[in-house]
Amino acid sequence: MKHLHAVLILSAALAVAAPVRAQTMTPSLAACEAAPFVPAGEAPDLAGQWDFLMQVGSTPSPGLLALGHMDGAYAGSLTPYRTNTVAVRRLTLDGGAVKMSVASREGEVLFEGRLTGKPDTMCGTVLYHGGQRLQMVAVRRPTSYVPR
Repeated sequence: MKHLHAVLILSAALAVAAPVRAQTMTPSLAACEAAPFVPAGEAPDLAGQWDFLMQVGSTPSPGLLALGHMDGAYAGSLTPYRTNTVAVRRLTLDGGAVKMSVASREGEVLFEGRLTGKPDTMCGTVLYHGGQRLQMVAVRRPTSYVPR
């Protein structure tokens, strides 16, 4: 009984100390109707996890975008839930404009968009293979992480 009590106390302590984890969500393209983000002062930090939705014809393609700092910009991974993970080679922010280069088997895929409202939503167009243009939105997941 003492062992079970100790396990319950330890589990409760870990639950309190653990960082806040957001549930997976699928963003809506309606988020792109918000006013553009207007930078004032220091540029926002885009590092973290983002849920995204890319509209491929009539089929929505949700997934996870993970970004971290690299060489004065961002790099990371983009994982559509229905296909393989691909590398985000570079993501740059200029004012509220976002540009992203993604590596794929068929060649480079580009995203051109903007931050909207608060700097926690990216909206824009994916320039895909063969000239396809697909709408995409990404919404940052909340986190309790505080950079040092």
